[in-house]
Amino acid sequence: MLAYLRTLLPVLALSTLAGCGSTYQASHGARFEIDAAKEIDDDDVKKAFEASPQLGDRSRVAYFLFDDDKTDDVERMLKGSRHVDSVYRIPTLLVTGKRRFQETSPWQPPQEVSVKKLRLLAARAHADVLVVFDHGWKGGGANPLVALNVLVLPILFVPFLENETQSYAQAHLIDVRNGYVYGEVSAEVKGGSKYTTIWARTPKDVFEESWPQVLSGVQRDLDRSLGPSKAATPAAAPETAAPPKPSDG
Repeated sequence: MLAYLRTLLPVLALSTLAGCGSTYQASHGARFEIDAAKEIDDDDVKKAFEASPQLGDRSRVAYFLFDDDKTDDVERMLKGSRHVDSVYRIPTLLVTGKRRFQETSPWQPPQEVSVKKLRLLAARAHADVLVVFDHGWKGGGANPLVALNVLVLPILFVPFLENETQSYAQAHLIDVRNGYVYGEVSAEVKGGSKYTTIWARTPKDVFEESWPQVLSGVQRDLDRSLGPSKAATPAAAPETAAPPKPSDG
């Protein structure tokens, strides 16, 4: 009986752990704020109303990622846009103070990332547009078949896990000079299955497989958003009837 319990306990522990889904967000160590409330005053609001789009055919882009996980892919994507002239990556060290191999404690409060600071760093690189990029995924867990895992054999073959994964990427586009928000472009892909065995792909594997599709969706919308700003067309003057000709009589 004791030997059986020794075998059963690790199985139950594995089943319990499998019931917990996984989540990854690149912005875990930092909190993105359009502008911290303590920095906003009436003058900021006035300037926001006065700002207007001013993009040309090609723009210099400065971008910021919350970590280095997908830097090369994002930079390649930005350089591939037909409306991007040059690309500059804003270093994480200058924004949050995080060094290259520094580990972030999960109990450490997130650093506030102010767009005002990012705009200033982008301006120092003479960029026209600031792109703040984020990505992540959520998935995993156990399905009702986990109840069958009382013995060792079923846990190896019963599809009691799920690796359904929701992957996303999004980019916020902001004018460096006047803070005008051009908008947000995003893409989302779902993959995986509700019934898999322990030998199946992990949610992270599913995310990595869907990543090219997610990034392609962002690039497609980014190309449209970075196009030249269209000036407002003045309304045509209403047509007036010609005055009647004087009669000969």
